[in-house]
Amino acid sequence: MPHAHFQPFWHKLLPLLCSIGIVALAPAQDIMDKLVPLKGFSVTLDAGATLPGRYHANFYNGTPDNSNTINRIIHSEGYGNQIWNSLVNQGLISPSEITRYENLEVAEYADMKYSITYQIGLGVRYDFEGRNTAIFARFDYMKLTAKGAFNLFRHPTTTILSNQDQYISCGIWGTESRTYIDLGVSKSIPFNPLLHFAIDAGVNINHYRVLSNDIEIGGTTYTILDTWGGRMPAMNAQSYEYYQTGIGFGAFASPCLRLMLPHSMAADLGLSCYYSKITLPGYDKFAPQFTLFLRFIMNNL
Repeated sequence: MPHAHFQPFWHKLLPLLCSIGIVALAPAQDIMDKLVPLKGFSVTLDAGATLPGRYHANFYNGTPDNSNTINRIIHSEGYGNQIWNSLVNQGLISPSEITRYENLEVAEYADMKYSITYQIGLGVRYDFEGRNTAIFARFDYMKLTAKGAFNLFRHPTTTILSNQDQYISCGIWGTESRTYIDLGVSKSIPFNPLLHFAIDAGVNINHYRVLSNDIEIGGTTYTILDTWGGRMPAMNAQSYEYYQTGIGFGAFASPCLRLMLPHSMAADLGLSCYYSKITLPGYDKFAPQFTLFLRFIMNNL
């Protein structure tokens, strides 16, 4: 049984689900008679599908200019020897052509992109009676994964071979978490008592944390997350906890359709368009992000 502190929320959520069923099944006039305009304080609950732009994803591509680099691993004595031996044993390189791990070379770095991910959040809003206007604060969380592939040279770079024979394809990926705080104003325009058009706009404050940055070479996974303070790692060297994290900001606009529900509730279906600065080192310019969301508004909790 829920703790007493959460009972009011659950007591309101259950009528919300019932309200959606009522709208779907009840006669139109019965619905209209039970609609109550939003006013005062509400709690919002949202879920969505997020697609960030590619710009920030390339933080994880392992280039020499990035915080986490591929060369730091393949050119280290411990990891480099392990990778070189693995590639030789699998017949992917010839020890007479690539004679040492220092000769391993990246031919082409990955063009990374984020996968579509979920976004969930809670918020509060205050609707001014009779004005179709509200102010709000929302808190959303998402976990992102960026993926790509890079190529290692299979033979010395002076060898003239076909592309198929020249490269070893390797996977690379990175994960991060983001927390968004959206502060803004909402304005709605009723088409009729049941259906409204609404648009939210405001400022975004974001916090990110890098969780991982990994590569796969010859079937083995290695982390390139810098836990060595910029130094070359060794197999027996002590690493330390190192968190890549930061705070950014931006703006957003979210047009949506609002379905008014009985019991002083509503449901929004819309698209949030962000233009935000995520302060990933070396990738701290503004870039777009889009979230398709479904949001429930539970009024007068």
